[in-house]
Amino acid sequence: MDQKTTIGNFEAACILLNLLCTKIILDFPRTVSEDAGTAAWLMILLDSVVVYILFLIMTRLYKKFEGNDLLGVSEIAFGETGRIFTGIVYLAQFIFITYVILRQFAEDIKVISLTSTPVSIVILLFAIGMIVGAYLGIEAISRLHVLAIPLLAAAFLLILLFNIPRYDVSKLSPWLGLGVNAIFEKGIINLSYFSEVVALFFLMPFLKKKRSYGEVGRYGIFFSGIFLVLSVLCYLMAYPYPTSTEFFLPVYQMARTIKIGRVFSRIEPAFILIWASCAFLYLSANLYFITYIFQRTFSLKYRKPLVVPFIILVFTLSLLPENLYSTLQADMQIYRTFSWIVTLILPIILLSVASARARIRKRREEARLSHD
Repeated sequence: MDQKTTIGNFEAACILLNLLCTKIILDFPRTVSEDAGTAAWLMILLDSVVVYILFLIMTRLYKKFEGNDLLGVSEIAFGETGRIFTGIVYLAQFIFITYVILRQFAEDIKVISLTSTPVSIVILLFAIGMIVGAYLGIEAISRLHVLAIPLLAAAFLLILLFNIPRYDVSKLSPWLGLGVNAIFEKGIINLSYFSEVVALFFLMPFLKKKRSYGEVGRYGIFFSGIFLVLSVLCYLMAYPYPTSTEFFLPVYQMARTIKIGRVFSRIEPAFILIWASCAFLYLSANLYFITYIFQRTFSLKYRKPLVVPFIILVFTLSLLPENLYSTLQADMQIYRTFSWIVTLILPIILLSVASARARIRKRREEARLSHD
């Protein structure tokens, strides 16, 4: 790792916000409406609160390890074996979600605009952008996020605002949707929608103001929670359940319905630009984290030579699913079922054990000094 590489806390917050919110332009509003019906927005609101609270716990435990990434913490907790095991777990997580999202993006853009283009070619186009971003490094990726995220957020909010004439609050009834049991049972699994928050603990060594890392996470979770809830709430007010479960790309569908006078009657091409920008930023950042985690896990000197082998791996894996449905099934049945454990529970366990080990070492050192 290049110790001279640093990024600002606002830049880190932009990365975190994009990682957490990119799913909005895919199938997120539709899938959560399938899970909880008209109460999907409430389920995501509760999930946001739970994730925020869990992050506060992590922040409190992390105070003793400022400047260390999660692999450094795992090494303190369980030694070199712990670092390697933890690295492999998070490496598998990032590789899995990267190839799944890459395939989803490729399939979606093929349906929207490149209907006659083979999906492998679309994936290849994204892969080239990922290589460039990951090769340039986290500093370049963070600067691109600072430039793009405010514009992308504004564009998303405009889509929601221009749909206001179509909103009907009565479409949110019944307020508890498919029931309290569905909200809580599916809500636990859907904590995985916040899995990318773990990226902050791999950005830790690069932050200029390491002591204020907690603010990055709090602001990232808070604003991403707002965007996620708004996307579902507005979607359900525009398309009542169960109609809300039918659309392929919910936010794209909302963009298609916007008409501003006679001149701007179809603005979905602008949505494609927004969509592609989010995709490149998300995938480039993920490929960077994959190479960084592998480098740190196995204590390698250089990271850049890893970019090409891993993009080949991700590219190959993204071609394995037969179609988009198979990709979505892998996402729902594997990633969403277990990812929240890896992201929200495992870090707390590692931090708790590392804190206990640090206290034991301190007491032993104090006992040794007093004995001497």
